Amino acid sequence: MFIIIAALFLIGALFYRQSLQEYRINQIEWDRRHELDGLFDERAPIVVRGMPQSPVWTHADIMMRDFYANTKTPDNGKTLRETLLDGGSQIVYPPTFRKYLYQNVALGIWCENTWSAVLANSRGWLGSSIPLDGECFVGSQGLIELKANWTMIVPTEGAIIVQILASKEKKWLPNKWQGLFPGQLTSADAPFIGQMKYMDIIVRPGSALWIPAHWLISWTSKEENEVPLACLIYMHTPISWLASRS
Repeated sequence: MFIIIAALFLIGALFYRQSLQEYRINQIEWDRRHELDGLFDERAPIVVRGMPQSPVWTHADIMMRDFYANTKTPDNGKTLRETLLDGGSQIVYPPTFRKYLYQNVALGIWCENTWSAVLANSRGWLGSSIPLDGECFVGSQGLIELKANWTMIVPTEGAIIVQILASKEKKWLPNKWQGLFPGQLTSADAPFIGQMKYMDIIVRPGSALWIPAHWLISWTSKEENEVPLACLIYMHTPISWLASRS
């Protein structure tokens, strides 16, 4: 039994390291979501259009519910409601607070109701034992590397421009690239930055972008002076779950 389990983990680890290093995007409409399994097998980013929009983690939701008026942010002690009224466009909260928001604004309930049946076959019996988890974001977000087997980016308020980079592009970036925005980098930041390739993808509420492990992503608001709200939702395998905690 131990040998079988070890072999399964070895196969899973090898599969987890596979990543399509081509800038190719698959697209699918929500009414054809039953075809997602086949697209996941291709390991290329996927845009899902026409899906049900989240009724929570929106400007209207934040202005209505007492949770947002009573929840202090960790940066300056303001409430989430005050933060949005101030109109800050780049607010970087620590991962613990982002996860706290996801768990308490009811996005997890929306995600399970909307996606659990759709993803049942893709997650498998082992993957299904790991709950879908996520984080909430306010405003723009600089580069982060994705470790979940698949990560879904869902804008809940305002359109965002998502920049995606294959992991092989890291060699062109500055050593401390976390939190940077690819489109804002110059040769003063890294001498060979002109050779870096990335892709811009516009994602609006009612759409989602699925990205496999090992890609780098960042995003900004599509509209000037707008504070977008978004969340990342993680679909793990046991291997990617362990990797995300390393």
